[in-house]
Amino acid sequence: MTIKYVVYKAANISTFAISPILYSEKIKLFLNPDIKLSKLFLVVLVAASIAGLFLLARYNNPIIPPIEPGVHGKVLTESEQEELGINTQYATIPAAYDLPSPHRVVTVHNSNSSTWEGVGNPNNYMNQSEIDKMVDIGIMELTGTTSPQDGWRKIIPYKSGESVAIKVNFNNNWHYTNGFYFNDDLDTSMLNYAAVVNSVIKGLRSIGVPSENIWITDPSRPVHDQFRERIYDKEVKYYVNENSGPYIEGRPNIFLSGYVSDNSEYVSTSTAYSEKIKPAKVFVNATHIINMPQLKGHGFKTVGRVTLSLKNNFGSVSYTADAHGRSPAHNADSFAKLLADINNNPVFRDKTRLVIGDGIMGNPNVNTAPPTLWKSFGNKPPETLFFGVDPVATDSVMIDYIRREVGSQAIGLVEFYAAELGLGVLESWNDQEKYTYIDYRSIDLDNQTYDPLYVNPTVNKNQNEIE
Repeated sequence: MTIKYVVYKAANISTFAISPILYSEKIKLFLNPDIKLSKLFLVVLVAASIAGLFLLARYNNPIIPPIEPGVHGKVLTESEQEELGINTQYATIPAAYDLPSPHRVVTVHNSNSSTWEGVGNPNNYMNQSEIDKMVDIGIMELTGTTSPQDGWRKIIPYKSGESVAIKVNFNNNWHYTNGFYFNDDLDTSMLNYAAVVNSVIKGLRSIGVPSENIWITDPSRPVHDQFRERIYDKEVKYYVNENSGPYIEGRPNIFLSGYVSDNSEYVSTSTAYSEKIKPAKVFVNATHIINMPQLKGHGFKTVGRVTLSLKNNFGSVSYTADAHGRSPAHNADSFAKLLADINNNPVFRDKTRLVIGDGIMGNPNVNTAPPTLWKSFGNKPPETLFFGVDPVATDSVMIDYIRREVGSQAIGLVEFYAAELGLGVLESWNDQEKYTYIDYRSIDLDNQTYDPLYVNPTVNKNQNEIE
Protein backbone atom coordinates (compact mmCIF):
# COMPACT_ATOMS: atom_id res chain seq x y z
CA MET A 1 0.00 0.00 0.00
CA THR A 2 1.51 3.36 -1.01
CA ILE A 3 1.93 6.48 1.15
CA LYS A 4 -0.40 8.33 -1.23
CA TYR A 5 -3.12 5.76 -0.58
CA VAL A 6 -2.64 5.93 3.21
CA VAL A 7 -2.91 9.73 3.13
CA TYR A 8 -5.99 9.49 0.95
CA LYS A 9 -7.69 7.09 3.37
CA ALA A 10 -6.68 9.18 6.38
CA ALA A 11 -8.10 12.31 4.78
CA ASN A 12 -11.41 10.57 4.11
CA ILE A 13 -11.68 9.26 7.66
CA SER A 14 -10.65 12.58 9.20
CA THR A 15 -13.14 14.56 7.14
CA PHE A 16 -15.94 12.19 8.10
CA ALA A 17 -14.95 12.27 11.79
CA ILE A 18 -14.80 16.07 12.19
CA SER A 19 -17.87 16.84 10.07
CA PRO A 20 -20.24 16.93 13.10
CA ILE A 21 -17.94 19.48 14.77
CA LEU A 22 -17.61 21.69 11.70
CA TYR A 23 -21.34 21.80 11.15
CA SER A 24 -22.55 21.67 14.76
CA GLU A 25 -24.25 25.07 14.62
CA LYS A 26 -26.11 24.19 11.43
CA ILE A 27 -27.20 20.90 12.97
CA LYS A 28 -28.51 22.74 16.04
CA LEU A 29 -30.42 25.09 13.76
CA PHE A 30 -32.04 22.18 11.92
CA LEU A 31 -33.00 20.57 15.20
CA ASN A 32 -34.75 23.72 16.41
CA PRO A 33 -38.45 22.84 16.88
CA ASP A 34 -39.43 26.03 15.02
CA ILE A 35 -37.91 24.69 11.81
CA LYS A 36 -40.64 23.46 9.47
CA LEU A 37 -38.56 20.53 8.26
CA SER A 38 -39.70 17.52 10.24
CA LYS A 39 -37.26 15.90 12.59
CA LEU A 40 -38.16 12.51 11.18
CA PHE A 41 -37.23 13.61 7.71
CA LEU A 42 -34.02 15.09 9.06
CA VAL A 43 -33.09 11.83 10.74
CA VAL A 44 -33.71 9.96 7.49
CA LEU A 45 -31.67 12.53 5.57
CA VAL A 46 -28.73 12.32 7.96
CA ALA A 47 -28.83 8.52 7.97
CA ALA A 48 -28.91 8.43 4.18
CA SER A 49 -25.99 10.86 4.01
CA ILE A 50 -23.92 8.75 6.40
CA ALA A 51 -24.73 5.62 4.41
CA GLY A 52 -23.79 7.40 1.21
CA LEU A 53 -20.46 8.51 2.64
CA PHE A 54 -19.78 4.99 3.85
CA LEU A 55 -20.50 3.47 0.44
CA LEU A 56 -18.49 6.14 -1.32
CA ALA A 57 -15.49 5.47 0.88
CA ARG A 58 -15.89 1.72 0.55
CA TYR A 59 -16.51 1.35 -3.17
CA ASN A 60 -15.00 4.45 -4.73
CA ASN A 61 -11.58 4.56 -3.15
CA PRO A 62 -8.87 4.09 -5.74
CA ILE A 63 -7.49 0.58 -6.07
CA ILE A 64 -3.75 0.41 -5.80
CA PRO A 65 -3.18 -2.55 -8.12
CA PRO A 66 -0.22 -4.81 -7.47
CA ILE A 67 0.37 -4.99 -11.22
CA GLU A 68 3.63 -3.77 -12.70
CA PRO A 69 4.10 -3.44 -16.48
CA GLY A 70 5.25 -6.55 -18.29
CA VAL A 71 4.34 -10.22 -18.37
CA HIS A 72 2.90 -11.95 -15.31
CA GLY A 73 2.56 -15.65 -14.67
CA LYS A 74 3.88 -18.62 -12.76
CA VAL A 75 7.23 -19.60 -14.24
CA LEU A 76 7.65 -23.28 -15.01
CA THR A 77 10.85 -25.05 -14.08
CA GLU A 78 12.80 -26.96 -16.72
CA SER A 79 11.65 -30.26 -15.23
CA GLU A 80 8.02 -29.11 -15.35
CA GLN A 81 8.45 -28.13 -19.00
CA GLU A 82 9.99 -31.52 -19.77
CA GLU A 83 7.11 -33.27 -18.03
CA LEU A 84 4.61 -31.29 -20.09
CA GLY A 85 6.58 -31.99 -23.24
CA ILE A 86 6.48 -28.38 -24.39
CA ASN A 87 8.81 -25.40 -24.32
CA THR A 88 6.75 -22.69 -22.62
CA GLN A 89 7.89 -20.40 -19.84
CA TYR A 90 4.58 -19.85 -18.05
CA ALA A 91 2.01 -22.20 -16.57
CA THR A 92 -1.63 -22.31 -17.60
CA ILE A 93 -4.60 -24.70 -17.33
CA PRO A 94 -3.99 -28.27 -18.57
CA ALA A 95 -6.11 -28.13 -21.73
CA ALA A 96 -4.08 -25.22 -23.13
CA TYR A 97 -1.02 -27.44 -23.50
CA ASP A 98 -2.88 -29.37 -26.19
CA LEU A 99 -2.76 -26.32 -28.47
CA PRO A 100 0.12 -25.56 -30.85
CA SER A 101 0.77 -22.57 -28.59
CA PRO A 102 -0.71 -22.69 -25.07
CA HIS A 103 -1.18 -18.93 -24.72
CA ARG A 104 -2.77 -18.44 -28.14
CA VAL A 105 -5.72 -16.04 -28.38
CA VAL A 106 -7.63 -15.50 -31.60
CA THR A 107 -9.99 -12.66 -32.42
CA VAL A 108 -12.34 -12.74 -35.39
CA HIS A 109 -14.07 -9.52 -36.46
CA ASN A 110 -16.91 -9.48 -38.96
CA SER A 111 -19.12 -6.43 -39.46
CA ASN A 112 -21.63 -8.63 -41.28
CA SER A 113 -22.34 -10.55 -38.07
CA SER A 114 -25.03 -8.06 -37.05
CA THR A 115 -27.01 -5.11 -38.34
CA TRP A 116 -27.63 -3.55 -34.93
CA GLU A 117 -27.29 0.24 -34.89
CA GLY A 118 -27.79 0.95 -31.21
CA VAL A 119 -31.57 0.65 -30.94
CA GLY A 120 -33.74 -2.40 -30.28
CA ASN A 121 -33.05 -5.94 -29.14
CA PRO A 122 -29.66 -7.07 -30.54
CA ASN A 123 -30.97 -10.65 -30.77
CA ASN A 124 -33.16 -9.51 -33.65
CA TYR A 125 -30.19 -8.19 -35.62
CA MET A 126 -27.86 -11.22 -35.57
CA ASN A 127 -26.66 -12.91 -38.76
CA GLN A 128 -26.41 -16.60 -37.83
CA SER A 129 -24.53 -17.77 -40.92
CA GLU A 130 -21.86 -15.10 -40.49
CA ILE A 131 -21.44 -15.94 -36.80
CA ASP A 132 -21.16 -19.63 -37.74
CA LYS A 133 -18.34 -18.65 -40.07
CA MET A 134 -16.59 -16.68 -37.34
CA VAL A 135 -16.70 -19.61 -34.93
CA ASP A 136 -15.41 -22.03 -37.56
CA ILE A 137 -12.49 -19.75 -38.37
CA GLY A 138 -11.70 -19.02 -34.74
CA ILE A 139 -11.61 -22.71 -33.87
CA MET A 140 -9.33 -23.55 -36.81
CA GLU A 141 -6.91 -20.70 -36.07
CA LEU A 142 -6.80 -21.52 -32.36
CA THR A 143 -5.99 -25.18 -32.95
CA GLY A 144 -3.87 -24.89 -36.11
CA THR A 145 -6.19 -27.19 -38.05
CA THR A 146 -7.65 -26.91 -41.55
CA SER A 147 -11.25 -27.89 -40.85
CA PRO A 148 -13.70 -26.87 -38.11
CA GLN A 149 -14.35 -30.52 -37.20
CA ASP A 150 -10.65 -31.22 -36.69
CA GLY A 151 -10.44 -28.09 -34.56
CA TRP A 152 -13.35 -29.09 -32.37
CA ARG A 153 -11.92 -32.59 -31.96
CA LYS A 154 -8.66 -31.09 -30.76
CA ILE A 155 -10.48 -28.93 -28.22
CA ILE A 156 -13.04 -31.52 -27.09
CA PRO A 157 -11.58 -35.04 -27.34
CA TYR A 158 -15.08 -36.42 -27.10
CA LYS A 159 -15.77 -40.02 -26.15
CA SER A 160 -19.15 -41.72 -26.05
CA GLY A 161 -21.13 -40.86 -22.93
CA GLU A 162 -19.25 -37.66 -22.11
CA SER A 163 -20.98 -34.31 -21.65
CA VAL A 164 -20.14 -30.66 -22.29
CA ALA A 165 -21.35 -27.83 -20.03
CA ILE A 166 -21.53 -24.38 -21.62
CA LYS A 167 -21.27 -21.68 -18.94
CA VAL A 168 -23.21 -18.63 -20.11
CA ASN A 169 -23.85 -15.39 -18.24
CA PHE A 170 -27.46 -14.55 -17.41
CA ASN A 171 -26.52 -12.29 -14.52
CA ASN A 172 -28.92 -9.55 -15.64
CA ASN A 173 -31.91 -11.90 -15.28
CA TRP A 174 -32.27 -11.46 -11.55
CA HIS A 175 -35.62 -13.00 -10.69
CA TYR A 176 -36.24 -16.65 -9.90
CA THR A 177 -40.01 -16.20 -9.74
CA ASN A 178 -40.57 -14.71 -13.18
CA GLY A 179 -37.13 -15.18 -14.69
CA PHE A 180 -38.41 -17.60 -17.31
CA TYR A 181 -40.70 -14.81 -18.54
CA PHE A 182 -37.85 -12.28 -18.77
CA ASN A 183 -38.55 -10.09 -21.82
CA ASP A 184 -35.32 -9.13 -23.58
CA ASP A 185 -37.26 -6.94 -26.01
CA LEU A 186 -38.15 -4.65 -23.09
CA ASP A 187 -34.94 -5.06 -21.10
CA THR A 188 -31.92 -5.27 -23.41
CA SER A 189 -29.34 -5.50 -20.61
CA MET A 190 -26.64 -7.83 -21.83
CA LEU A 191 -27.20 -11.59 -21.58
CA ASN A 192 -25.49 -14.20 -23.74
CA TYR A 193 -26.82 -14.09 -27.29
CA ALA A 194 -28.31 -17.31 -28.63
CA ALA A 195 -26.72 -16.94 -32.07
CA VAL A 196 -23.20 -17.47 -30.72
CA VAL A 197 -24.35 -20.38 -28.55
CA ASN A 198 -26.02 -21.90 -31.64
CA SER A 199 -22.67 -21.85 -33.43
CA VAL A 200 -20.97 -23.61 -30.52
CA ILE A 201 -23.71 -26.27 -30.40
CA LYS A 202 -23.30 -26.77 -34.15
CA GLY A 203 -19.58 -27.38 -33.67
CA LEU A 204 -20.12 -29.87 -30.86
CA ARG A 205 -22.75 -31.74 -32.83
CA SER A 206 -20.36 -31.95 -35.81
CA ILE A 207 -17.98 -34.14 -33.76
CA GLY A 208 -20.70 -36.42 -32.45
CA VAL A 209 -21.67 -34.90 -29.11
CA PRO A 210 -25.37 -35.81 -28.67
CA SER A 211 -27.78 -32.94 -28.08
CA GLU A 212 -28.80 -34.30 -24.69
CA ASN A 213 -25.15 -34.24 -23.60
CA ILE A 214 -24.83 -30.52 -24.29
CA TRP A 215 -25.77 -28.59 -21.14
CA ILE A 216 -26.34 -24.83 -21.18
CA THR A 217 -26.12 -23.37 -17.71
CA ASP A 218 -25.80 -20.44 -15.39
CA PRO A 219 -26.42 -22.11 -12.02
CA SER A 220 -27.06 -18.76 -10.34
CA ARG A 221 -29.96 -17.80 -12.63
CA PRO A 222 -32.94 -19.10 -14.63
CA VAL A 223 -32.80 -19.35 -18.44
CA HIS A 224 -35.54 -17.23 -19.98
CA ASP A 225 -37.96 -18.55 -22.58
CA GLN A 226 -36.89 -16.24 -25.39
CA PHE A 227 -33.32 -17.50 -25.23
CA ARG A 228 -34.41 -21.13 -25.41
CA GLU A 229 -36.74 -20.35 -28.31
CA ARG A 230 -33.79 -18.94 -30.28
CA ILE A 231 -31.69 -22.08 -29.73
CA TYR A 232 -32.14 -24.21 -32.85
CA ASP A 233 -31.42 -27.55 -31.21
CA LYS A 234 -34.46 -28.31 -29.06
CA GLU A 235 -32.89 -31.37 -27.40
CA VAL A 236 -30.06 -29.65 -25.50
CA LYS A 237 -30.48 -29.42 -21.75
CA TYR A 238 -30.59 -26.40 -19.47
CA TYR A 239 -29.44 -26.38 -15.86
CA VAL A 240 -30.75 -23.50 -13.76
CA ASN A 241 -30.67 -22.22 -10.21
CA GLU A 242 -32.19 -24.62 -7.72
CA ASN A 243 -34.54 -21.90 -6.44
CA SER A 244 -36.23 -21.82 -9.85
CA GLY A 245 -37.81 -25.26 -9.35
CA PRO A 246 -41.37 -24.16 -8.53
CA TYR A 247 -41.51 -21.98 -11.64
CA ILE A 248 -40.40 -24.42 -14.34
CA GLU A 249 -44.09 -25.20 -14.97
CA GLY A 250 -43.64 -28.01 -17.45
CA ARG A 251 -40.96 -26.38 -19.59
CA PRO A 252 -39.01 -29.17 -21.35
CA ASN A 253 -35.35 -30.05 -20.82
CA ILE A 254 -34.87 -27.78 -17.80
CA PHE A 255 -33.17 -29.22 -14.74
CA LEU A 256 -32.02 -27.84 -11.40
CA SER A 257 -28.41 -27.64 -10.34
CA GLY A 258 -27.56 -27.39 -6.68
CA TYR A 259 -24.06 -27.31 -5.24
CA VAL A 260 -21.83 -29.97 -3.76
CA SER A 261 -21.81 -30.45 0.01
CA ASP A 262 -19.22 -29.00 2.36
CA ASN A 263 -17.39 -32.32 2.67
CA SER A 264 -17.31 -33.07 -1.07
CA GLU A 265 -14.00 -33.97 -2.66
CA TYR A 266 -14.64 -31.19 -5.19
CA VAL A 267 -14.60 -28.44 -2.56
CA SER A 268 -11.59 -26.14 -2.34
CA THR A 269 -10.73 -23.44 0.18
CA SER A 270 -10.26 -19.81 -0.73
CA THR A 271 -6.94 -18.13 0.04
CA ALA A 272 -8.90 -14.90 0.59
CA TYR A 273 -11.50 -16.25 3.01
CA SER A 274 -11.84 -19.19 5.33
CA GLU A 275 -14.93 -20.30 3.45
CA LYS A 276 -15.16 -23.20 1.06
CA ILE A 277 -15.67 -22.96 -2.69
CA LYS A 278 -18.45 -25.35 -3.68
CA PRO A 279 -18.96 -25.87 -7.42
CA ALA A 280 -22.39 -26.40 -8.92
CA LYS A 281 -23.14 -30.07 -9.52
CA VAL A 282 -23.68 -29.50 -13.26
CA PHE A 283 -19.96 -28.78 -13.64
CA VAL A 284 -18.94 -31.66 -11.39
CA ASN A 285 -21.02 -34.02 -13.52
CA ALA A 286 -19.87 -32.61 -16.87
CA THR A 287 -16.80 -34.00 -18.60
CA HIS A 288 -15.80 -30.77 -20.33
CA ILE A 289 -16.56 -27.06 -19.77
CA ILE A 290 -16.79 -24.21 -22.29
CA ASN A 291 -16.69 -20.76 -20.70
CA MET A 292 -18.62 -18.09 -22.65
CA PRO A 293 -18.20 -14.62 -21.10
CA GLN A 294 -19.34 -11.42 -22.75
CA LEU A 295 -17.29 -8.33 -23.56
CA LYS A 296 -18.30 -6.18 -20.60
CA GLY A 297 -16.90 -3.68 -18.19
CA HIS A 298 -17.95 -3.74 -14.55
CA GLY A 299 -19.00 -1.04 -12.12
CA PHE A 300 -16.76 -2.29 -9.31
CA LYS A 301 -13.10 -1.45 -9.18
CA THR A 302 -12.70 -4.53 -7.01
CA VAL A 303 -12.81 -6.75 -10.10
CA GLY A 304 -10.61 -4.42 -12.14
CA ARG A 305 -13.61 -2.81 -13.88
CA VAL A 306 -14.15 -5.84 -16.12
CA THR A 307 -16.20 -9.03 -16.00
CA LEU A 308 -14.82 -11.64 -18.37
CA SER A 309 -14.09 -15.38 -18.25
CA LEU A 310 -12.63 -15.48 -14.73
CA LYS A 311 -15.45 -13.40 -13.27
CA ASN A 312 -17.98 -15.52 -15.21
CA ASN A 313 -17.28 -18.44 -12.87
CA PHE A 314 -18.42 -16.42 -9.86
CA GLY A 315 -21.84 -17.66 -10.94
CA SER A 316 -20.62 -21.26 -10.96
CA VAL A 317 -20.16 -21.74 -7.22
CA SER A 318 -22.28 -21.57 -4.08
CA TYR A 319 -22.81 -18.20 -2.49
CA THR A 320 -21.82 -17.47 1.08
CA ALA A 321 -22.45 -14.27 3.01
CA ASP A 322 -19.00 -12.95 2.16
CA ALA A 323 -19.04 -14.09 -1.46
CA HIS A 324 -22.38 -12.51 -2.22
CA GLY A 325 -21.36 -8.88 -2.18
CA ARG A 326 -21.41 -8.36 1.57
CA SER A 327 -18.45 -7.32 3.66
CA PRO A 328 -15.66 -8.08 3.05
CA ALA A 329 -16.22 -9.57 -0.42
CA HIS A 330 -15.80 -6.32 -2.30
CA ASN A 331 -12.58 -5.28 -0.64
CA ALA A 332 -10.35 -5.05 -3.66
CA ASP A 333 -7.57 -7.54 -3.07
CA SER A 334 -9.57 -10.15 -1.19
CA PHE A 335 -12.43 -10.25 -3.71
CA ALA A 336 -10.09 -10.46 -6.69
CA LYS A 337 -8.21 -13.29 -4.97
CA LEU A 338 -11.47 -15.09 -4.31
CA LEU A 339 -12.33 -15.01 -8.02
CA ALA A 340 -8.90 -16.36 -8.88
CA ASP A 341 -9.34 -19.13 -6.29
CA ILE A 342 -12.69 -20.10 -7.81
CA ASN A 343 -11.05 -20.64 -11.18
CA ASN A 344 -8.26 -22.59 -9.53
CA ASN A 345 -10.76 -25.09 -8.13
CA PRO A 346 -9.91 -28.41 -9.86
CA VAL A 347 -13.38 -28.67 -11.43
CA PHE A 348 -12.87 -25.47 -13.45
CA ARG A 349 -9.09 -25.63 -13.84
CA ASP A 350 -9.00 -29.20 -15.11
CA LYS A 351 -12.26 -29.38 -17.09
CA THR A 352 -12.27 -26.07 -18.97
CA ARG A 353 -11.47 -26.81 -22.60
CA LEU A 354 -12.32 -23.52 -24.29
CA VAL A 355 -13.10 -19.86 -23.70
CA ILE A 356 -15.22 -18.06 -26.29
CA GLY A 357 -15.69 -14.39 -25.49
CA ASP A 358 -18.89 -13.08 -27.02
CA GLY A 359 -18.03 -9.62 -28.30
CA ILE A 360 -20.61 -9.40 -31.04
CA MET A 361 -22.05 -6.82 -28.67
CA GLY A 362 -20.32 -5.18 -25.75
CA ASN A 363 -20.49 -2.55 -23.05
CA PRO A 364 -17.05 -1.31 -21.97
CA ASN A 365 -18.26 0.47 -18.83
CA VAL A 366 -20.80 -1.57 -16.87
CA ASN A 367 -22.15 -5.08 -16.66
CA THR A 368 -25.81 -4.36 -15.88
CA ALA A 369 -26.77 -2.33 -18.94
CA PRO A 370 -27.54 -2.74 -22.66
CA PRO A 371 -24.71 -2.92 -25.19
CA THR A 372 -23.31 0.24 -26.72
CA LEU A 373 -21.79 1.41 -29.99
CA TRP A 374 -17.99 1.61 -29.76
CA LYS A 375 -15.97 4.51 -31.15
CA SER A 376 -12.99 2.19 -31.63
CA PHE A 377 -15.13 0.23 -34.10
CA GLY A 378 -16.35 3.25 -36.04
CA ASN A 379 -19.44 3.82 -33.86
CA LYS A 380 -20.59 0.25 -34.39
CA PRO A 381 -20.79 -2.75 -32.06
CA PRO A 382 -17.51 -4.66 -31.63
CA GLU A 383 -18.77 -7.61 -33.72
CA THR A 384 -15.78 -9.64 -32.53
CA LEU A 385 -15.40 -13.10 -31.04
CA PHE A 386 -12.47 -14.10 -28.79
CA PHE A 387 -11.07 -17.64 -28.71
CA GLY A 388 -8.58 -19.11 -26.26
CA VAL A 389 -7.99 -21.84 -23.73
CA ASP A 390 -5.66 -19.97 -21.38
CA PRO A 391 -8.33 -17.95 -19.50
CA VAL A 392 -5.89 -15.29 -18.29
CA ALA A 393 -4.47 -14.65 -21.75
CA THR A 394 -7.96 -14.54 -23.25
CA ASP A 395 -9.10 -12.06 -20.62
CA SER A 396 -5.93 -10.02 -21.22
CA VAL A 397 -6.84 -9.47 -24.86
CA MET A 398 -10.46 -8.67 -24.00
CA ILE A 399 -9.22 -6.15 -21.40
CA ASP A 400 -7.08 -4.46 -24.04
CA TYR A 401 -10.11 -4.10 -26.30
CA ILE A 402 -12.02 -2.48 -23.43
CA ARG A 403 -9.04 -0.29 -22.56
CA ARG A 404 -8.76 0.87 -26.14
CA GLU A 405 -12.36 2.04 -25.91
CA VAL A 406 -12.52 3.66 -22.46
CA GLY A 407 -8.94 4.07 -21.27
CA SER A 408 -6.90 2.71 -18.40
CA GLN A 409 -9.79 2.30 -15.93
CA ALA A 410 -9.89 -1.38 -16.92
CA ILE A 411 -7.16 -3.36 -15.14
CA GLY A 412 -6.44 -7.05 -14.88
CA LEU A 413 -6.71 -7.35 -11.12
CA VAL A 414 -8.39 -10.76 -11.04
CA GLU A 415 -6.21 -11.87 -13.93
CA PHE A 416 -3.08 -10.90 -11.98
CA TYR A 417 -3.93 -13.22 -9.10
CA ALA A 418 -4.99 -15.98 -11.48
CA ALA A 419 -1.63 -15.67 -13.26
CA GLU A 420 0.15 -15.99 -9.91
CA LEU A 421 -1.74 -19.25 -9.34
CA GLY A 422 -0.50 -20.63 -12.64
CA LEU A 423 -3.76 -20.30 -14.58
CA GLY A 424 -2.21 -18.39 -17.48
CA VAL A 425 -0.31 -15.37 -18.73
CA LEU A 426 -1.30 -11.77 -18.05
CA GLU A 427 0.08 -9.25 -20.52
CA SER A 428 -0.99 -5.93 -22.06
CA TRP A 429 -0.36 -5.21 -25.70
CA ASN A 430 2.14 -2.55 -26.75
CA ASP A 431 1.51 0.54 -28.87
CA GLN A 432 1.42 -1.66 -31.97
CA GLU A 433 -1.17 -3.91 -30.34
CA LYS A 434 1.26 -6.82 -30.15
CA TYR A 435 2.33 -9.10 -27.33
CA THR A 436 5.51 -10.89 -26.29
CA TYR A 437 4.15 -14.14 -24.84
CA ILE A 438 0.48 -14.12 -25.78
CA ASP A 439 0.24 -15.64 -29.24
CA TYR A 440 -2.28 -13.10 -30.52
CA ARG A 441 -3.88 -13.75 -33.89
CA SER A 442 -6.28 -11.13 -35.18
CA ILE A 443 -8.50 -11.94 -38.16
CA ASP A 444 -10.66 -9.24 -39.74
CA LEU A 445 -13.09 -10.76 -42.22
CA ASP A 446 -13.92 -7.26 -43.48
CA ASN A 447 -10.44 -7.01 -44.98
CA GLN A 448 -9.28 -10.54 -45.68
CA THR A 449 -10.37 -13.96 -46.86
CA TYR A 450 -9.39 -16.58 -44.33
CA ASP A 451 -7.03 -19.34 -45.41
CA PRO A 452 -6.21 -21.84 -42.63
CA LEU A 453 -2.93 -22.69 -44.37
CA TYR A 454 -1.82 -19.05 -44.38
CA VAL A 455 0.71 -18.00 -41.73
CA ASN A 456 -0.64 -14.91 -39.99
CA PRO A 457 2.04 -12.19 -40.35
CA THR A 458 0.89 -10.41 -37.19
CA VAL A 459 2.01 -13.28 -34.96
CA ASN A 460 5.04 -12.40 -32.86
CA LYS A 461 8.14 -14.43 -33.61
CA ASN A 462 9.88 -13.92 -30.27
CA GLN A 463 7.61 -16.22 -28.30
CA ASN A 464 8.85 -19.09 -26.19
CA GLU A 465 6.25 -21.54 -27.46
CA ILE A 466 6.65 -24.19 -30.11
CA GLU A 467 4.67 -23.22 -33.20
